Amino acid sequence: MTPPYSALAAGYDAVMAHVDYPMWAGYVQSLIREHHPDAASVTELGCGTGALAVALQPYGPAPDGYAYRAYDGSEAMVRQAREAVRQSGRPVAVGRADFLEPVPGPPAEVVVLVYDGLNYLLELDEVATLLGHVRDALAPGGIAVIDQSTPANSVNHADGFDDAGDTDAWAYVRSSRYDAGARLHTTEFRLTAPDGAVTVETHRQRAYTLDEVAGAVAAAGLEVAAAYDEFGLEPATDETERVHWVLRRPPAGAPSA
Repeated sequence: MTPPYSALAAGYDAVMAHVDYPMWAGYVQSLIREHHPDAASVTELGCGTGALAVALQPYGPAPDGYAYRAYDGSEAMVRQAREAVRQSGRPVAVGRADFLEPVPGPPAEVVVLVYDGLNYLLELDEVATLLGHVRDALAPGGIAVIDQSTPANSVNHADGFDDAGDTDAWAYVRSSRYDAGARLHTTEFRLTAPDGAVTVETHRQRAYTLDEVAGAVAAAGLEVAAAYDEFGLEPATDETERVHWVLRRPPAGAPSA
């Protein structure tokens, strides 16, 4: 079985061309400005091909922007991100790190993980482990901006994730199905290279509820500063399709809950 994002990495940006990363970076920056305006360092997890890093890094303090480190669990995606960073000229350090491993490097004032990364962990105890590593990767008082896709997103768009197209690397067919009982979303990418070779990647995500993620946040020793609906500033509800959490590591010396 081909691991997720190994073959897909070469054409990922073309498949995801509909994603407005500059807009997403601007939204993340608005949350940083609201909840940690003096932040100067960012660690991004699940950085993919580096599109968000290249867009978000310049928002940091003058003259050079954020001190920015970006990690992904797929070595193929890391290679793509390093090339994107090289072409952009932005000072972003890129490396490999899995969600269930401690985050390398010194603590940062902000940790970012967006575009369903959390949903790739299929058990709540794994989500709590990830969030524990996020806590340890934050300086005291630092914040994490983490999004999640919810059951509402999978139910409302159950028929909207299938498509096909061509990239410079391969032609692709994407097909998805959602098991509402298990809240498990499975997406299959069938990739056909110019020489006719076919690779199939299967991606699985679990749709978590607000309450489930809130419980994992508490278990990890983080505080909820906010949970926003979509890309706005209204509180998330059970009908929200995408939640943006702002989580805080308690300041040094703060009493335990």
